[in-house]
Amino acid sequence: MIRTEKNWKLLGLIGFLVFLFYMYIAYRTPLTHDDWNWGMNVGMERFHNGFKDYNGRYFGNYTELLITRIGWLRILLMGLFGSLMVVLPALISKTTSLGVYLLSFLLFLTVPANMFAQTYGWAAGFSNYNTAAVFILIYLLIIKNIFYDKTPRYSIWLTILVIPLGIIGQLFVEHATLYTIIASIFVIIWSFVKYHKFFLLHIMYLLSVIIGAAIMFSNGAYAKIFSGEDTYRTVDSDMGIFEKVYDTFKTTMYQYLVMNNVGLNIVLAIIAIFVLVKVAQNISTVQLIFKGFFIVVLTIYPLYKPLVKGVFQISSGTTATFEAYFSLLFYLVLVATVLMFIPTANLKAELTFYLISVVTLAAPLFFVTPFGPRNFIICYMFFVLFAVRTVQFLYAENYLNLRSLYLPIFALVLMFVIAYSYVFTQIGQASDARMKSVREQAAAGKQVVELERLPYQQYLWMSTPIQDGPHAPVFVKYYNLPKGTTLKIVPYKGEK
Repeated sequence: MIRTEKNWKLLGLIGFLVFLFYMYIAYRTPLTHDDWNWGMNVGMERFHNGFKDYNGRYFGNYTELLITRIGWLRILLMGLFGSLMVVLPALISKTTSLGVYLLSFLLFLTVPANMFAQTYGWAAGFSNYNTAAVFILIYLLIIKNIFYDKTPRYSIWLTILVIPLGIIGQLFVEHATLYTIIASIFVIIWSFVKYHKFFLLHIMYLLSVIIGAAIMFSNGAYAKIFSGEDTYRTVDSDMGIFEKVYDTFKTTMYQYLVMNNVGLNIVLAIIAIFVLVKVAQNISTVQLIFKGFFIVVLTIYPLYKPLVKGVFQISSGTTATFEAYFSLLFYLVLVATVLMFIPTANLKAELTFYLISVVTLAAPLFFVTPFGPRNFIICYMFFVLFAVRTVQFLYAENYLNLRSLYLPIFALVLMFVIAYSYVFTQIGQASDARMKSVREQAAAGKQVVELERLPYQQYLWMSTPIQDGPHAPVFVKYYNLPKGTTLKIVPYKGEK
């Protein structure tokens, strides 16, 4: 595959357009939930107190403090990090294929609505989770060559760069912090086994992430969590380890981790089936039996939620347990497809690393509560990375004519971009209108003011405070409404 200047100019244009798209989404997304606290004196008090006993997400907290106070910086950073999450997986795949970049964008456009709401639609969530994802992707871009045949070489400047990269990247969200330590240890071991040497860059990064983790977990908040003094975050010690893992997975984990990713699952299944049909040739009878079974699972699972739950609306405690096991089977089939039918050892190891990273990231969440869709955006990112890298392999080895799919993929991307743009245009306009109305009511001397809900609330995280809830007075204070003003929450005028 030849890299041309023309290719890179086109891909640069695509990246810039993705950047503009996420900037627009950020521009039309109002601050929500605890963004209001961060944007006032409460946030500054936390800052001046060194976030003592609050959490060790220091750079996530700094980001939140900045973007709730400087509107243009919020739009810029959310546009930048949103576009990096799309572009970096394609760069890691070492490709100049337009189709791979479009596919990466498409898959991030299909994130579940509740995951979107707690990341792209919520400044506080974005400040911690999307940022952590990008720092992990940057490291993977640097060390992607450990899966090549040629011995890696790193410049001294790159070796120095990974020191702040490692420390800063550890100060966003806890499960990403733990994952990065494990991943960096794996990189060192894998590289030594393969190349019979240690690389200074890998070692410096490991030391850096250990330092970063020490800084994070030295915060007093974590001692309170483990001692049970924290009333919000807890570590469940009432169940045994295996009982806790089983109970968490079959109730909520499987949904956030796998089943809710309807669009992504369809693409993953198509890619895996393509591998089984095109790559898995001249195989043994046992492999043929597995191949047939895998295709059946890969065909049924992605359609289960949209058909069985969506069309027939079949749902119960029994079906939830079945769904959890079926989700686990789908994941294991993806892993087994790689191990049994991907031909080269390097690619087999790389793709397996991405899939195992998904569960490694999720593992700490079995024991700490609460968790929500936002905690799984990085897991989702690894599924995307797995998808685009596998497609790049199929394209590079002439198993797949990716050029013929450019137009269909582009059409889907365009459809999602237009839909999101419309939704967030409506959200932004409604947000502006409701604040104008609230201020007019307050100026007229009303102590009880009506606050409309926003449209498309599923794409925002608690964009309207609960009436008489803890965030209602925060909302009043953040928007400088007269003291004593109370909110009366009313439906959005466009709701039927």
